[in-house]
Amino acid sequence: MEKKRVFGTGGELLVHQLLAQGVRYAFTNTGSAEAGFFNALLTVPGVQPILLLAESLVLSAADGYAKAAHKPAFVNVHLAAGTRQGSGQLQNAYFDGTPMVVTAAMRDVGSYGDHGALVASGGFSQMGAVEDITKRRWEVWEAGGIPTVTRRAFKDATTFPTGPVYVAYASSALEATNVEAVIQAADPPHTGLLPDSSVLHAIWDALLNAEKPLLVCGPDIGAAGAEEEILALAERLALPVATGIFDYASFPVHHPYSEESYDVVCCIGYRQNTRGNPTDLRFREAGTVIAIGHDPSLLGNTFPVDIAVWGNVRHTLAALNASWKEAHAQLPHLARRAAALRSKGEQRMQQLLDEAHGHAGEQPIHPNYLAHVAGTVLPEGTLVVSESFRNADHLMPFGFDKRQWRLVRTFGASLGHGIGAAVGAQLGAPDRPVVCSVGDGAVMYSASGFWTMARYGLPILTIVWNNLNYQTVRTNFHTFGGEMAKQKKYPEVYLGDPDIDFVMLAKAQGIQGAAVREPQALEAALRRGVEAISAGEPYLLDIRVATVGTGAESIWHQRFKLRD
Repeated sequence: MEKKRVFGTGGELLVHQLLAQGVRYAFTNTGSAEAGFFNALLTVPGVQPILLLAESLVLSAADGYAKAAHKPAFVNVHLAAGTRQGSGQLQNAYFDGTPMVVTAAMRDVGSYGDHGALVASGGFSQMGAVEDITKRRWEVWEAGGIPTVTRRAFKDATTFPTGPVYVAYASSALEATNVEAVIQAADPPHTGLLPDSSVLHAIWDALLNAEKPLLVCGPDIGAAGAEEEILALAERLALPVATGIFDYASFPVHHPYSEESYDVVCCIGYRQNTRGNPTDLRFREAGTVIAIGHDPSLLGNTFPVDIAVWGNVRHTLAALNASWKEAHAQLPHLARRAAALRSKGEQRMQQLLDEAHGHAGEQPIHPNYLAHVAGTVLPEGTLVVSESFRNADHLMPFGFDKRQWRLVRTFGASLGHGIGAAVGAQLGAPDRPVVCSVGDGAVMYSASGFWTMARYGLPILTIVWNNLNYQTVRTNFHTFGGEMAKQKKYPEVYLGDPDIDFVMLAKAQGIQGAAVREPQALEAALRRGVEAISAGEPYLLDIRVATVGTGAESIWHQRFKLRD
């Protein structure tokens, strides 16, 4: 790799190292303690700062960028307080294993005073604020060490298991002058490509000869770029496929779904979202359970596995596919299973289509009908950033073909991800049309992200699925039972009274939009949105959708006015 000796301030050394790492964008909410870094952006050009107006948006934008671009993201926030402000979205990134380098300045709270604003409390490290939601953490007090630690941070963030890391630079180090350092980029170390041949043979033999197999696909497939390999394995061996909850990116949604029982289960890149109860112990009826993935802590950590492979899932899948022989296509049990799965898949997709059409005249607009119409109107190759558990992603045309849609979302479930992630995703995939598909409750965690879309001319179509509800919470409250279910009163989940005007909210920040209340107006409104983003402008649609699920008819809320 190229080495370069440079002289400059600590902040300039940081920017030189970022350029060596291929960093194009610095996602940030600025602060004066980081002045040495921001001054260096003027003297060492090449890194574009992207300003977001809250630290939570900074982190979610970096997450969306890393997922869309398949590159590590760089973040700079303000001291300990800014670090804590972004911690909800940093927790999402850690849960998902998103590679990013999160940085902030730090100040001395021991040599003199120990009661400073925005900094760590006396006797504590700033790194403690993110100790359980980052892979690794470092403090940098000497300016000469800035390139070394930054290089190490990018290496660790992108090494399996990937994830966010944190660096706190002393303000004095960023501001130091006449510092000499050698700049050299770092890549993650090369990992062993394949397990032993006996392990590969055991996996292949189990899948080939299974009577009721199940392939469980997860996010590591997309992270490794293994879409072709997983599709080939599933189709050659006629494997029923399941994914984690709301994970429509790890395998095409039109593929047949799983059997009810299985003798062999093979998990590829599956990152289990555990619930803290006995249901976490999955696949107890299976005779053989196989797990292949990027994070060894997620292989056999909850449900036991018989064969575990830690490594790049694309390499392992390619090796498994190399075991395929033309004679295998003539095996009777594979032919029978392929025919059955094909029939089930066609029936399932037709049922979903018929069900969506059945809601065509309903008002408020049914979410399944909205998803169906969006799937026919929005452009091929659309990248959807989704933040809602009830917006019918399962009806959208996600898949691996270039014409099909792609999905970015977090599985960490901390609200406020969608709008910022859409900003990052558009920067990470500038040639794709980007749609931010977000629930009304989630919008209000991150609404200032519309300003960033407008400032940088990011042509994102935001669709607000406005049902005046924290719908997931309401349905969970109903499942809890008690007086809430009996009386159909669900405290503080109704978001009307007053209704939020999302079109006005976007317009105040420089984005045009429209409200849609009737199903007959839906298609034309979506087409206007497509025209706007095709012309390079962000646009918002506030679409009133029906509440669905248990307790859907309830608009009760505890009425209170300070002065009646």
